[in-house]
Amino acid sequence: MSADLLQNLNPGIADLHPYEPGKSIDEVMLAYGHTEVIKLASNENPLGASPKALAKLKSLPGSFHLYPDGNGTKLKNVIAKHEKLLSENIILGNGSNEILELAARAFLNPGSSAVASCHAFVVYKIVTQSSGATLIEVPTIDWGHNLEAFPANIRDDTKVIFIANPNNPTGTYNSHQEVHCLLKNIPSSILVVLDCAYFEYVKKSDYVDPLALLNEFDNLLVTKSFSKIQGLASARIGYGIGQPELIEVLNRIRQPFNVNSFAQELACEAINDKEHIKKSIDLNLAEGTFLFAELTQLGLECIPSVGNFISFKGNFNGKEMFTSLMEKGVVVRPIDLYGMPDFLRVTIGTHQENVRFLAELKGLL
Repeated sequence: MSADLLQNLNPGIADLHPYEPGKSIDEVMLAYGHTEVIKLASNENPLGASPKALAKLKSLPGSFHLYPDGNGTKLKNVIAKHEKLLSENIILGNGSNEILELAARAFLNPGSSAVASCHAFVVYKIVTQSSGATLIEVPTIDWGHNLEAFPANIRDDTKVIFIANPNNPTGTYNSHQEVHCLLKNIPSSILVVLDCAYFEYVKKSDYVDPLALLNEFDNLLVTKSFSKIQGLASARIGYGIGQPELIEVLNRIRQPFNVNSFAQELACEAINDKEHIKKSIDLNLAEGTFLFAELTQLGLECIPSVGNFISFKGNFNGKEMFTSLMEKGVVVRPIDLYGMPDFLRVTIGTHQENVRFLAELKGLL
């Protein structure tokens, strides 16, 4: 490719590393000749998709030739009832990642900056730098967001703050008071994006109450996902909630028909499948406790997590252990791109999957 062409790249893109998804089961089977592989790499729901959503698939009409509802009216009304908001407070995305990108496109540009924590979700860096802006990373405390230090890192050109709560890949969380204090101590002209992709898994009494914050602050955008607790990762659907004026601005740059018809219908069912959600939470709590204890007993350092994953390290290189586990038919996630080369992240699976993972890991230590 012509070097002249690449000189015209937007500032920041040349220094970006593409997002690396977790290895797929088919990819690992093909590479290593396995007939059975367990994937604990991408924080997917080990119980699968909502049964109510799957049942809906059978009744969907043969309307492949028709565009989806570009406004997502039915789904937005369902979400509004679930969140106790108005549909005007909601924007739909092709996964919650698209909402993060819309926020960056709307508010960031060359000469501006965004603030996020070190070891936070890598997409914040991608959407910031691809907008030509600079990402300011704030050092962590015990692997968690040090929100008290965020105001001191704000510059005159700061337009956006990203908060992952809980954070991927560390599994740490910030309390309602911590987030509220940050919002009170920054200019109202800065957009705060509160990424709550793992919201449902958190059972801490002091965890953030997004609706209470939205009622008080106009400069807040909360993002949520159907990929995790509802198990609709392959459907690619998420949403953002904020003040109607903010949502209207983001809708101006949202691609038309960005969420397909089938994802919308599945999400309408999944969000109200209380039985599946409860089973998923109960499994995660029980197996998370088991997995954390077993990893600790192996002498590994684990970061306490409120999500559906655990990051841990031992006397090994993360990428090398990742490859060794793949050779055994177990897929986890190296997180060197998050500045954590000695760590691996494992999704909390079923008991059978967790036992298999532990057995293979133990044999490699």
